[in-house]
Amino acid sequence: MESESDIEPIDGVSDRSKVFGLTVLTALSRVSNSFRQIVLFLFVVFMFSSSGINTDAFYGLIVAIAGYVQAFALFPAVAISDKRGRGVAILLGGVISGIALILMPFAYDTTTILVLYAVTGIGSGFTMTSIKTLVADYTERGEERTRSYGITMAVATLAAVIGPLLAGFILDPIAFPGINPEMLRYSIIFFLWGGLRIATGITGLLTERWLKRNIPKRIIPLSNNEEKPKNGSDAKNDTITSFLFGSSRLIMGFSSGMVVPYIIPWIEAAFSPSEVVLGSLPALSNVTLAVGALLVGLVSERVGKVKTITSLYILAPLLTIGMVYTPFLWMVVFYIARQMVANMAQPANDSLFMGEVSQTRRGRSLALTRVMWTFPRQTGTLLTSFLLGIGFLGTTYQLGVVIFPLAMVLYPISVIPMWLAVRRNQKSNTTGD
Repeated sequence: MESESDIEPIDGVSDRSKVFGLTVLTALSRVSNSFRQIVLFLFVVFMFSSSGINTDAFYGLIVAIAGYVQAFALFPAVAISDKRGRGVAILLGGVISGIALILMPFAYDTTTILVLYAVTGIGSGFTMTSIKTLVADYTERGEERTRSYGITMAVATLAAVIGPLLAGFILDPIAFPGINPEMLRYSIIFFLWGGLRIATGITGLLTERWLKRNIPKRIIPLSNNEEKPKNGSDAKNDTITSFLFGSSRLIMGFSSGMVVPYIIPWIEAAFSPSEVVLGSLPALSNVTLAVGALLVGLVSERVGKVKTITSLYILAPLLTIGMVYTPFLWMVVFYIARQMVANMAQPANDSLFMGEVSQTRRGRSLALTRVMWTFPRQTGTLLTSFLLGIGFLGTTYQLGVVIFPLAMVLYPISVIPMWLAVRRNQKSNTTGD
């Protein structure tokens, strides 16, 4: 049974229309990011496999450098987002990263590719936090915000099926014959990828302007019972809360950095699937992740966000063990399940954090947690790149069998600082759930 707020328009715009607009923006952003799941690695292999360069290690290096650049870009991005508007920051991010991606096929040496992909990190720093903060700005704390994050993430994740599936199809000469030379295939993909990033920027600006015109200001300011702490310093509480949530992200970021960028290279090294099959794997995982994200967004408010996140993160290392020790078909099952449980907690995670900090410092608080996530994540990526470069444990396949399960053990441990933040806020009667 729909509640009255679900169907009655507010100043001409219903809650459903509001969520729809935010969902379209989030989905477009996710589609534009989804190409990198297989394209970047395959592009590096295509460019340098015959040059004597360790392509797996170099791939990890450029991913890590872009992540570090993104971290440095976060604070100026947030300053612009808080002062000039989320839409302006999203537009800048989309244009910067889009142009850099369009130029990628024209780069023929390692330095140019490294620099161009690093520039996309600037764009990502401007775009990612601003979109999440925009969703939080126009939703009420509690069930509405958790549901909104769940819906936007579910639809966006489902839309992200397009990137790897389309890229795998275009790159596979058997599935899509008649395009030569091979660089032309990559040029088509990078032009699509960059164009979608620019389209995301324009859509972000238009979405924020539409929301400002149609959503009443009473949703934006602090309410008496929502964001404002009942005692103690608002700024101090936000700083401590952000630091604890950031510590959680730090632990998980390091673990994720050692594993996630290398799963596709590991699968390619272990099983040598075709480009279409390789692109289908993240596409399939996005379908199941979309369902899981929607489920978490709808039920975690009742079950408890911290309990939901903890349960999912306990499963992540167990499924990773299954992924690296089974034949191809079972590996696909475990890979899809691992991707789902490791990421479907995000709506609950985002909603929990946004509800624990005041709205006036939400952008800066999110930027702090993003920095505490990004630096250790790229450090983890660099560490695995270094291990691959020196031949630690042998091949990429052998390294993944040992390192992936060990690194993923940090996922359930990462919940502890988050739990401490919520407990602290509850005891001090501030903005805890």
